[in-house]
Amino acid sequence: MAKRKRKATEIGEITIRSPHDELPADAKAYIERKLQKLTRFFPRILWIEVTHEWQRGQHIISIHLESADGHRFHYEERAAELRTAVDAAVQGLEHQLARYKERLQRGTNRLTREILSTPPPETSTEAMESNPTIVRTRRVALKPMPVEEALLQAELEQEPFHVFYDSDSDCLCVLVRLQPGKYELREYTI
Repeated sequence: MAKRKRKATEIGEITIRSPHDELPADAKAYIERKLQKLTRFFPRILWIEVTHEWQRGQHIISIHLESADGHRFHYEERAAELRTAVDAAVQGLEHQLARYKERLQRGTNRLTREILSTPPPETSTEAMESNPTIVRTRRVALKPMPVEEALLQAELEQEPFHVFYDSDSDCLCVLVRLQPGKYELREYTI
């Protein structure tokens, strides 16, 4: 019987932050071990950021994740025990990842990103000041989505802007963050 070859799994970067107090090494190891379970859904995850806070007798675990195809996920959980909060947060993310993977396999809402890095051309400092240069090119395949879904994605990404294609108005749209929870919608037509 031939052995099945397992896919190589990889998590690019794991960051664990605790702004108020330092987590013990065994707690960090537990969190990292639990996060490895997420590679079942996507063999390559670009980064995971875990934030731990202690408020009113509860541990608050917030996990942000970006998959290799550029989709970002977020889940937050509260519990009296640290391990319970970590387990629940990882389980919530597993649920989100499983649903997203099912949609990809069905072929709906396909999102792909190609990130092409080009090294900056070698120029003198005088030329750099007078002529702007392109350091990196990003090609993004925009999927059609309604404005409501784009707002949810923009809130998850926490970026200053979010670009999407609105199939209802048949135009390219940009959500620009004015302040937390407030956006300006810019519609571009050709």
